[in-house]
Amino acid sequence: MTKISKIRTGLAAGLLALSALTGAAAAQDFSAVYVMSDNLGDMGFNDNAKTGFDRAEADGAKVRLLQASPSDPQLWRQNLEAVSNSGEWSVIFTGPNMHDNLAAVAPQHPDQKYVFFDDQLDLPNVLSVKYAQNEGSYLAGVLAAIAATDKATFPLSSGEPKIAVVAGMDLPVIQDFILGFKQGASTVAPNIDVQVIFIGNFNDAQKAYDLTKTAIENGANVVYNVAGPAGLGILKGAADSGKYAIGVDSDQNGLHPDNVLASMLKQIGNSIYDSIGQIRANKAEFGKLQIYGLANEGVGLAYNDKLVPAAVKAKVDEAKAKVVSGELKVDTAFK
Repeated sequence: MTKISKIRTGLAAGLLALSALTGAAAAQDFSAVYVMSDNLGDMGFNDNAKTGFDRAEADGAKVRLLQASPSDPQLWRQNLEAVSNSGEWSVIFTGPNMHDNLAAVAPQHPDQKYVFFDDQLDLPNVLSVKYAQNEGSYLAGVLAAIAATDKATFPLSSGEPKIAVVAGMDLPVIQDFILGFKQGASTVAPNIDVQVIFIGNFNDAQKAYDLTKTAIENGANVVYNVAGPAGLGILKGAADSGKYAIGVDSDQNGLHPDNVLASMLKQIGNSIYDSIGQIRANKAEFGKLQIYGLANEGVGLAYNDKLVPAAVKAKVDEAKAKVVSGELKVDTAFK
């Protein structure tokens, strides 16, 4: 190699190295923090959210997740104020249970960007993200009613049109789940009996377990989990009772593979990753609401292939197509 060639090669290598460092620095210049009102490890909502932050971190963004005890709302507020005051974060994410806190803190930091998911706050520096859980729950209701009434295909069922929802608290977002679930079930069995039972919180797995057992004792063949971390008790209660359950938020089918028919996914991680991409591209519409539903794969149903045959999936997918096309409108708690 000539001396000039060596110089050119060295310059090229140096430019590549500089480009890589510049790219890494640019990525690190973007940072996202999630101020939580709960902990990871719920195998549902929070763990699903984490997947979005993990993807952003893999792209080079600086990421931090601030966990907090669900029984310590004072800490939730303190964490939100601390990260807002720091000026360290390109965007601050927060979610359920944080409406009043964000409403108080965000106006004090007009230059700070916030993403508020699974709720809505109309402020110019807040991007709100909500999910059409009613649409996903509609599919869950269709599946639950089929499973309850088709004893030949689903032998753990009695064949009676009886199902249940065990939910965390009586909130608008939870009512959205319930309305969609009931509507979906009624399209299969118009006179179906749907028990609705509230735990009173989203963290008492033992109470959720006990209430699930009660619902099953009252005849429920399928129990829909709408209870966050407490929902782990619902799934176990159904399994221990020899009946079926439907999971929520993340794919929970593997927790009790002989009993969990499917999981209604709220693709929280996808929406978080999408939001980060929009913000980095300066395309995020702060002050507005984004909705993720069946049409843009913001919600969906993950089947347990071991329990749900192709013919039943086809029936549920037919229902999905009607919603996506607009032929069928799913009831909602939000007007």
